[in-house]
Amino acid sequence: MEQQAQVKDRTYSCSVLTSPDEIRNLKPFVRRSLTQNDILFDPEFFLSSVSSGWEPRVVAVHNETELAGVVYAKEKVILGCHLGVVYADLSLGSVPFGDSVHQENIFRMAMEKLLASPGTRGIRLRILRGSPESAAIHKLIASRNLDVNFSRVKDHASLALPDTYEQLLQSFGTTTRHNFRYYRRRFEAAGHIYLEKLSLDELRRAAMYLKPRCTIPSQSGSVERLLDMVATADEVLAVGLKHRSGEWLGIIGGVYRPGAGVLLLHLSNDRNFPRDSLSVVLRGYLIENLIRRGARLFTIWGGTGPPLSRYVKYIPSLGIHLDLPSFRWRLTRRLVTRAGPWLPKRLGLDAEWISPFRRR
Repeated sequence: MEQQAQVKDRTYSCSVLTSPDEIRNLKPFVRRSLTQNDILFDPEFFLSSVSSGWEPRVVAVHNETELAGVVYAKEKVILGCHLGVVYADLSLGSVPFGDSVHQENIFRMAMEKLLASPGTRGIRLRILRGSPESAAIHKLIASRNLDVNFSRVKDHASLALPDTYEQLLQSFGTTTRHNFRYYRRRFEAAGHIYLEKLSLDELRRAAMYLKPRCTIPSQSGSVERLLDMVATADEVLAVGLKHRSGEWLGIIGGVYRPGAGVLLLHLSNDRNFPRDSLSVVLRGYLIENLIRRGARLFTIWGGTGPPLSRYVKYIPSLGIHLDLPSFRWRLTRRLVTRAGPWLPKRLGLDAEWISPFRRR
C-alpha cells in the first residue's frame, strides 16, 4: 500500500516493507547514498537486529522511480498479537539521502505513513537532539492531534580516541590508569594470550563457551542476535583472550564503521577468574588496536559500566512517544501506567512499550 505526498513540486510515494527479501533489495540503493560504507545503515544489519517479539516495518520513500529515503522500524508483537506500536532507533544517525532539509521531509513523510498504516496505535522513537528527524517530529506534532511524551535517553556511549594509547591512559584518573596498566602486565606475566583477530566461527564458539561463565546474565537469544549483527559486516571486529591452557577468558564482537569501532558484544569468564579484571584487559587491548587503525571513536552499544562509564559521553538522544488519541488506546495506556510498577519484570518490559511508568 502506497501513500503519496507533494513536496516542492515533487511527488513522493511511501510504502511499508515487511518482507525480509524486500528489505534486502534496498541494499544497493542504500550503499549508493553513502559516501563511505557504514554497516549500521545496511538492511542486513537492521534485519539481524530484529529480535524475537518484533517484526520489521521499513518505510521506503520513492521519488518517481528512485529511492529517496529509508527509515528502519519494527513493530512490537506479544504472544503472536501485533501491539500496534512501532519503534525506530535513529540515535546513531540515519541513512543520509540528500541534505538536512530533504532528510527532514523524508522522515516526516515516513512517520505520516506509519501513523496511517492499518493497526498502528503509536510510534516510539529514539532520535538525536537537533537532528533533521527532531525538526520533522516537531512539525508533525504541530500539524496533528497526537498524544506526545518526551524523555531523555541514556543508551549508546562513545569514547573519543586520541592519537596514542598512552595519551588515552593519561586522560584517565589515577586509579583507572593504574588498573589498565597493572592488570595487563599481570595478564601477560601469567603467559595468557591476546588474540587480535578472530574468525566468525571462533567468535561464535567462544561466545557459547563464555555465555554461562559470565557473572552478568544475558537475555534469552541476545547473544545469538548480537553475533548475527556482527556477521553482517564485511570486516568483523572480533578479539579475544585465552588462558595459557587454551581456555577462553573473554571475547568482544563488533563492527567497524568509518573512523570508529562499535562494540556490540562483550563476554568474560568472570565466574572462574573473578579477580583478573578481564574486561579492563580486553578493552584496553581493543582500544589500543583501534587507535593504531586511525579510529577516532569507540562506541559501546547499549552503554557501559565502570571504569569507562566515567570517561565516555552518552549520545544525546531523545525518547519520543507518539500516540493516536483514540479513547480505547488512551484508556489502555492509563491502565498500564498505573499497573506497570506492580507487574512482573518480564511483563513490565513489554508493558513499557505501551506507556512509560516508574518501577518500584
